[in-house]
Amino acid sequence: MINDEIGRRRLLQLGGLALGSAAISGCGAPAGDPGGPIAFQGWDYEPQAVEDNLARFKEQSGIEVAFTSITGSQYVQKTVAEFTAGSEPDALYVYDDSMAGWADAGYLQPIDGLPGVDEVYQAIFPGNADAMTHDGKRYCLPYYTDCSALLYNADLLDKAGLPGPPKTLEELTDQAITLRERGILKYSIGFAAQLSDSYWGWFWALLYGSGGTMFDDQLQPIMDSTDPVPKELLSWLDDAVRVSKIIDPASVQMGPTPVDEALSSGQYAFTFASRYGARAYNDPKKSKIAGKMKMALIPGLGGPGQGSVLTTRMYGLSANTERRDDAIKLLTYLGGFDGDGKPYTAKFWFLNYGLGFAFEELAKDPEVIAELKRWGDPDVYAQLSATAKSRSVVVKPWYSEFETELQKGIQRILTAQDDPGSVVAALATSARDLEKKYA
Repeated sequence: MINDEIGRRRLLQLGGLALGSAAISGCGAPAGDPGGPIAFQGWDYEPQAVEDNLARFKEQSGIEVAFTSITGSQYVQKTVAEFTAGSEPDALYVYDDSMAGWADAGYLQPIDGLPGVDEVYQAIFPGNADAMTHDGKRYCLPYYTDCSALLYNADLLDKAGLPGPPKTLEELTDQAITLRERGILKYSIGFAAQLSDSYWGWFWALLYGSGGTMFDDQLQPIMDSTDPVPKELLSWLDDAVRVSKIIDPASVQMGPTPVDEALSSGQYAFTFASRYGARAYNDPKKSKIAGKMKMALIPGLGGPGQGSVLTTRMYGLSANTERRDDAIKLLTYLGGFDGDGKPYTAKFWFLNYGLGFAFEELAKDPEVIAELKRWGDPDVYAQLSATAKSRSVVVKPWYSEFETELQKGIQRILTAQDDPGSVVAALATSARDLEKKYA
């Protein structure tokens, strides 16, 4: 259980506004119930765990919730279609990739001033708070947060006589070649490069790890002008496909699940993935390489890695919900504090599934630290947290369309159909055209 002192302190901060146990104890059906439970919607990650937690919320609040789970690859399209048709849920999961666009489209309502919101924002890391704020307004509460890491099979590196994980992409190339020359693996690197609805964290992590960006502080594209790193990174990928041939060409056809299966069977030595992936790879019930998958900093171009990419998945409130009071109680329970004043849901997701948390106090929680030591390196985990940053361009309503073009361009590199210079030029043109389209 979460430390009792944290819970007592949080209750004092909340002042009974959100879900203080005294305020909700003994409540029945919510006041003003229009005739049904709160409609809540999310993608299909561990839906039974969500249902179990919603049952706990009902016990504390007396509020019933009907949860709908949607396949992750279809979540954005289906949710947008619901908003367009006026059949959207009261509350829902939100990608940081979609938040600004959905806010500008009028799908989400700001939550500033609603009960419990200030307390949550005071308790979370600034980067997560920034990710959920658009045009000076707060729109969401945190579901989970994470950043990408280099995950590597230490056993395979030992067999090849390699001293440890690579610190640079050049070292990664050399290690992958060594693994092939010593007959251990044909392709040492695999990652999910199938076109998706969200984003390719591995590419953004390599970009930030190499000290690069694609947009300046005014969010103008500079990948074709003042910042050479995007082109250089694409050149490294191009070399890894055409010359050194260290990346599995099947990556362009694989989503996360096939990649997980391949890694868990020892098919690859390296991948770039969210830190929580290490938990499943080191689970003997799910993986043949349990205990062998280690976590390292993202390697950089020409030098040690300089950072990674941060993501924040969120809970949002539909603009047209007729259940705002009850729905914000649900959001503050899921994305904030439960009836005992504790960040129960955030800790639940970490302890049981390894999902990162936005609450600063959990980083010092003994149970959290003990759990992390089972499958990851706390020092590396903390270093990644300290250096990871969000994609600034996600605040643009056209970001998801740009991400689609980015993925298509990278796929053309991975399939040897285009050159880095052409892809970078096309991306810059796409960003400028999208800005004009949405002006």
